[in-house]
This record gives sequence, structure tokens and C-alpha cells, in this order.
Amino acid sequence: MDNQELRELVNPVFNTAKACVQLSAATGDEDAQHLLGALGFEPFGAQTTSKKVPEEMQEKVRKLFPAYTILIETRFQSMNRLIEHREDRAIVDLPCGYTSRGIRLSRQGRTYFGCDLPAVANVMGPAVESIIGKDEAIAYHAVDATNYESLEAALADDVRNLLVTTEGLLMYFDQSELEEVFSNIRRLLKERGGSWVITDRAYFLHDQEVVAATLNNDPQLTTMYATWTSRAAASAADVKFNDNVFFDSDDGKVGDFIGKMGFELREVCMADYLPEGLASLAGNPEADSAVRDAFRKMAFWELTVAGDAGAEPVDMKLPFKVVSEVKDGTFVASVQGRLDTITAPNLLAFFEAAREEHPVEAVSIECSRLDYVSSAGLRVLVMMRKSCQGGVTLVNPNEFIIEILEQTGFGAVLTIA
Repeated sequence: MDNQELRELVNPVFNTAKACVQLSAATGDEDAQHLLGALGFEPFGAQTTSKKVPEEMQEKVRKLFPAYTILIETRFQSMNRLIEHREDRAIVDLPCGYTSRGIRLSRQGRTYFGCDLPAVANVMGPAVESIIGKDEAIAYHAVDATNYESLEAALADDVRNLLVTTEGLLMYFDQSELEEVFSNIRRLLKERGGSWVITDRAYFLHDQEVVAATLNNDPQLTTMYATWTSRAAASAADVKFNDNVFFDSDDGKVGDFIGKMGFELREVCMADYLPEGLASLAGNPEADSAVRDAFRKMAFWELTVAGDAGAEPVDMKLPFKVVSEVKDGTFVASVQGRLDTITAPNLLAFFEAAREEHPVEAVSIECSRLDYVSSAGLRVLVMMRKSCQGGVTLVNPNEFIIEILEQTGFGAVLTIA
């Protein structure tokens, strides 16, 4: 496998990002259409098989299509309009996905940092440059939000007054990862100033209401939509969604968590930032009105560092390093630093290279210098376990690593020694 294939294995939500730009292009967004071509992606619904789709199925897809596009369009366009009202801010788009936001902001002379996992970020830079030409103010970087060093490295030293934007990210983290992300962004804002705007909570609470309004509250269509989306979720069964306190139904618990992490919260009505016409609902004014009513209950959550926040401790992390060999059929590796989305493909590459040269029946990972393991790192360990009969043994993990294994349930499938 090449590096891009390994990165996509570690990032199972890659296809979700791809679907977002396909759906955006399908609503008529010209920037998204240009980006779709530059990335080499097929348009949404492109025929990929010679088998003809029955007319009945085509009609169902046609009726449900606005329900799929409305959530993408409203989230993307409302955030765009909010960004445009904050003219003095440098944008840190986390994650940027395959959205065309950088193209749009280039025309306005804005500073924009598109940050995402390597599988996405490494192709977005060249694709966007092929459309807008060289623009030093528009940049894309491979970042793991749980890794502060990768966030800091993505930004120019002199950049201040940030607007960090997050759409559809937080639902993929377990609790320990969520705390890492909040801590990292708090540290970034404390050092550079600005705020963090999140859409995830609003859509978690109200997305089904928006879909129902889009479908004119037709019970048959809303049930069909729920069935099809649940099937899509089942196909990504190895990814847990909303498995952290940020998506608790109790607002009090979420508010307590935000305060504990050193932030103050301000709500900004999302309806105020919807575009005048929603392309997904063209020709359906009743649904357009109902969707806007739903958005009057929805809010961007804007977080700023609390005024009484103390100084951040200096975090001296070890750089990532792998030393490996095969002994008597066992892949033996010593891993140092953080095993996350940025670094996990490297460990997998060492493992795959070893298997090409030697028979590998078991894996032993020396963890005494391992600082942290994210879900991406755990996924790589499970991939390795599935590839050899003797399983994977983690030797000398620290208490924090053991706690992560217990919280995520991976302790039951990996051996701790």
C-alpha cells in the first residue's frame, strides 16, 4: 500500500468528507463543482454500474435528495456567512474536509488555514491551487486535533486573532480524545486570541427536525430517510458516534464540561446567518419556511477562553519514533511519542514492510515511552491483531494508556503485559 492508502485506512470517515463535497456540488455551488473536478471525484449519483436503477428507486432518491443536501448546505453556508461577518479574523477550519471554503475566502483576501487528516489535507492544497493559483494566504495542513504540536505547526508564527471553526468533528471522539481537543484549542486561543465556533451540538439536537421540515413532515419519507441513514451508519460500524459528554442530552452536563475545560460559552442564532434562498429547497417555499423556523431554535456555540483561566503547563512530549524488527515470528516494535492519526500510518507501514520480508505470527509493542493513543492508533493495533494469530501485546503501557483501553473496550482484544 502507498502512504495515501494507509492514511485512508486509518481515517474511516474519509468517504463522509467526499460525500459532502459531492452533495454541495449537487446543490449548484459552483466552487464545489470546480473542486469536485480538481479532486477527480464523480458527481453525486453518477452511474457506477451498468445495471439500470429502477424508476421507482429513482423517484425515491429524487424525493429524499433535499433531506441529504439540506444539512450540508445549511451548515456550510451559515458558517460561511458568520466567517464573512468576522472580517478581522484568521480562519482555522478544523476539519476543512473537501469544502470549497478556501476558494471562496481567497476571493475576499482572507487568511485561511484548512486543517484535516492527511488523507484529506494532502490532496486539498494542490486541488485548490489548481483552481485559484498560488495564494500564500490560503493553506492546507495535515493535523490531528488531539495533537497540539500539529495544530501549532499548521499556523504561521505571526497569526493572531483566530476564528476556529468546527463542523461535524466532535462526534467522532471518545471522552479522553474530546478533552484533548478542548485542551489544545484552549491553549491555541490563549496564546493567539480569538474564539472557537461549533455547529456540532445544534445539529445533534435538531437535525431530524430539519429533515422532517424539508420533507414537509411526510411520515413515509422521513421513515425512509431514517432507514437509509441507519444503514449507512451500520456500514461504518467500527466508528463510534457521539460517544462523549458533548452529546449528552443534559445541557447542564455539557455546560459544566465546557466550564471545566476553561471556556465561556455564547450562543449565536444560526437562523440569522442562513442565505436568503436555500438551493436544496428551491421551488418549495413551505419547506423553506419550516426549515428557517427550525433554525431559530439552533445556535452556533462560540467559545472563548475564560477570563480566570490560568497559565497552561509546558507540555514536553517525546517526538514520535518507531524501532522495529521481527524475532522468531513476532513483530517487535518500540513506539515513542503519540500514536494518533498523523503517526499511526507510520507504525502500520513498518508492520506491512516486515510482513513482506518475514512471516509474522504475533505483535509485541513496547509502550514505556508511548504518551498517548487515539482511536486511529487503536484501529491500527486492531488491524495488526487481525493479521496475525498470536495477537497484539502491549508491554509496559502507562496508566493513561491503560485507562484509554478500558474506556474504549479495546483492553478486551489487546493483551497488556
